[in-house]
Amino acid sequence: MTTSEKAAQRRALLEAELERYVKQLREEYDPERILLFGSLASGNVEEWSDIDLVIIKETKSRFLERIREVMQLLRPQVGVDVLVYTPDEFARLVNERTFVRQEILAKGKVLYERRE
Repeated sequence: MTTSEKAAQRRALLEAELERYVKQLREEYDPERILLFGSLASGNVEEWSDIDLVIIKETKSRFLERIREVMQLLRPQVGVDVLVYTPDEFARLVNERTFVRQEILAKGKVLYERRE
């Protein structure tokens, strides 16, 4: 199998898992927003690419506890990096961190946004 065929196969696997994640998060985790960033969002998927997600949710749970909750819910079948922020935390990061503005907001994709 060529490198491009492996990348195409990986993209299909990641997209199928991502669809499952978004459905499950919407139904069972009640996020305000789900953002995709990284190689899958930019279309630069390679053989070892993973899924990079930011989830925004109002919660009192500690940062690492939130990630644990999401990972237990999703039970990932592929590599996934998940960051879970409250709306206030994410707003602060947007103001303070160039990476958040340039990579997550500018290049990322909104996969879900709750309608109030």
